[in-house]
Amino acid sequence: MFASQASPPGQLSLLTYNVSGLPWPLGLDRPAKLAQIADRLAALRATGRAPQVVVLQEAFSPEAEAIARRAGYRYTAFGPTSASPQPERGYTRPGMVLKGEGLGPMLSSGLILMSDFRISHVRRTAFPVGACAGYDCLANKGILAARIALPGVETPVEIVTTHFNSGNPSGQPEPVNRIAFNRQLEALHRFVADDVAVAKNAPVVRIFAGDFNMGHSPARLTALLGYIKKQKGFASSALGRDKYSGLCQSQPDICREGLALAANVPLRHANDWQFVTAPQDVQLTPLAAEMMFGKDRAGKTLSDHVGLKVVYQFR
Repeated sequence: MFASQASPPGQLSLLTYNVSGLPWPLGLDRPAKLAQIADRLAALRATGRAPQVVVLQEAFSPEAEAIARRAGYRYTAFGPTSASPQPERGYTRPGMVLKGEGLGPMLSSGLILMSDFRISHVRRTAFPVGACAGYDCLANKGILAARIALPGVETPVEIVTTHFNSGNPSGQPEPVNRIAFNRQLEALHRFVADDVAVAKNAPVVRIFAGDFNMGHSPARLTALLGYIKKQKGFASSALGRDKYSGLCQSQPDICREGLALAANVPLRHANDWQFVTAPQDVQLTPLAAEMMFGKDRAGKTLSDHVGLKVVYQFR
């Protein structure tokens, strides 16, 4: 059950996947598909082809949470629960009850981290009070991080996953939901800055992987790329829905924009991202990006997202 992928020393494969694990009655068809996701990961593990680390978003339901056990990963960490406290930052509280605001979170963060490698220094936080918009406020979204013991790599490696506020699906217009996005980006910056290792100037490699919900917003894209640049990091790759992929053929530059491995869509349409910050003396190269859990022969997917796997090489 705990078979792991054989790979060269210093190599890491990381999958981020929004599994759309909405609870009943919103996700009537989800239990069977969530089980298929878990079983497919388990089958890949049995043949040594599974990602070594997996981060999930929207794992809200019991069936979604069960992916961690059913897939067979040895080490697991969960993000904030529905009862986890939200930090107070003095933000104005959103109050449109008909849009899901002001009721308090009814769902967890939906974040899970699964790893073949031993994990330690698990950290988690909910986003601050007021750092949400619309229906997203019904989930206690936040950040989950853990260090992994990667063979052949002496510098600590921390995996950070998160799920930012949606755009149009939030029910709030772009100027409103973008405020929530910016506050969540501020929370991510604070989460990293508050790490004890950073306070002591200890070198840490961080790989961020999650659903950053660009929401087709150039302003969101500018904010995220600005954050990555400010942290002296680089974007590995990004992924979005295929219906925008044709634009990459006519305008390839808008699907790369500084990414190590080009996205399949223009970046403002890419929700699922992986990016890296690392000390100057650590050489970390994204070798390949792969789309996982794509369309079957009938053109169907197991979620409204597909998985983004990136293979990294430490040198």
